[in-house]
Order: sequence, then C-alpha cells, then structure tokens
Amino acid sequence: MTHLSIACSKKYTFVPFYKNNKPLAHNSPRWGMTFRKAGSMRFRWNETNSARDELLSEIASTAACALTPVPIELIHSTIAYDVSMPEDIFAMQGDGILTSNKLLLPTVTVADCMPIFFYEEESGTFGLAHSGWKGTGVIKNALELARDKYGARIENACVALGPHIRSCCYIVNETRALYFKDAFGENCIAAYDTEKYTQKTRALAQWNNSGGKLYSLSLEKANLAVLEKIGVRDENIAIADDCTCCNDIFGSFRRESAGICESEKWKHFTVQAAFCGWL
Repeated sequence: MTHLSIACSKKYTFVPFYKNNKPLAHNSPRWGMTFRKAGSMRFRWNETNSARDELLSEIASTAACALTPVPIELIHSTIAYDVSMPEDIFAMQGDGILTSNKLLLPTVTVADCMPIFFYEEESGTFGLAHSGWKGTGVIKNALELARDKYGARIENACVALGPHIRSCCYIVNETRALYFKDAFGENCIAAYDTEKYTQKTRALAQWNNSGGKLYSLSLEKANLAVLEKIGVRDENIAIADDCTCCNDIFGSFRRESAGICESEKWKHFTVQAAFCGWL
C-alpha cells in the first residue's frame, strides 16, 4: 500500500492512482477533491449551487478534452450506477458512479465520509464512491458492477481511499462499533480511552454517546477489509492519511457543526466535491 498526504495549494487537487506501489503515468485517470476554502460544494437535484458549477467547470476544463461533470445526490447507501452519458444518472440517488466514457467526470460530495476512487486499466472503467458508515461496502458493489458490465478484473483494480474522518476523531457508541465489528472485523474498532479527552474530542463524543461505552472507529480498516475480501491487491491501493476533522483545510461535518442543534447542523459545514476522470 502507498500512503499519501494531500497538499493544499489551490482550491482543489489532483492525485494519480498507484499500481504496484508506483504512480500511474499521465495517460490514465486521476482523482481529486476540493478544499474548504473553495466553499460548499453541496449538491441536490432541486437546488442550484453556482459556485460549485463554476469550480467543477474549471476543473473539467483542465483536461485535454473538456469533461462533463456527472453528479449524484447522495443517500448514504451502497448503491452504485453505471453511466455512459450524463443523462443516464439525471435525478438519480445513490453513492457510487462508474463509467468507461473518458469525457465524463464522475463527482460525489463528502464532508468526513470517505471518498473512494477506482480505475481498472484493461476495461478502462473508472469512478468513485461516497462511503459513510451506512454505505461502507459501496466500493464492493461498484467494482462488481464494473466486472459484470465491462469485464473489469477486480484483482487488477487501482483503488484510492481519500481524506476522511479518521479514528482519532471518529468516536462512536457501542451499537455502531459492534455493527462494524460484526460486518468488517474487530480491527476497525478500539475502545476509546476517555482519559484522552480534549475539548475537541469531548464535543465529538457527544454525537453518538448514549451513556455507554465509546469506541474509535476506523473507516480505513473497514474498507480495507472489504477490498481484501473481493481481491484488490495491496500494492494497488493508495491511502490518504489526512483526517478531515483534524485538518481544517478540509470541510468536516463533525468539526464544523459540533455543538450546533441538530436541525441547524447542515448549514454549518463545508461539503467538498470529490471527482475522478481523465484530467
């Protein structure tokens, strides 16, 4: 596996896929995401976000042939779609997009949840998924869809786990921890030591605390368990080590809306756009 740290020099970044622990050449797709200073990239089919549209158009125009951003409205699921043309996904809801059309730029939004990017060279399929706790496993569905639709070889897929809330800040209650232990193995959870409380982690712990035990949850380890089970090779996996909650270059649902009443939380965090294409 290759571990990366994401640099923030502009409002967004591009990152190569890795195969055999080496970055792929420029004749392959890249993945990337926007940063908090770019503003909110929130997307709903019934809403207009001109700042998002303008920035994605700028990103898409950096390609040799201008790309068409292809969005999806997220529902925290394990649903992934195969897309040949932009209209294929209009008004659809789900959490993953794959395609073999080099003129498309699949795009999802994230703010602590994990963006997962993938590319399979022989079939030419590429795409990405939004993997929150409810949607952990969406990458399995996306890669199996690529296999079934395009003959992609899952064992040859290049996969990147993007910046997300890491176990240092992802504090959950026993119910959620036991769900992950049963579904993805005991390595993805650890009992949380309340003696480590800081002002920030004490606030974060209130999210899922019903008065019982607290646990640290690793979305990275949960998704690595999924990838191992379906046969993705370690040497083709890249992991961004950045924690969106720790590092304020990223938007973070938990950090930015901690202490705000539930009905108002959505107004107080910066949703980022994650994208994948021939950039």
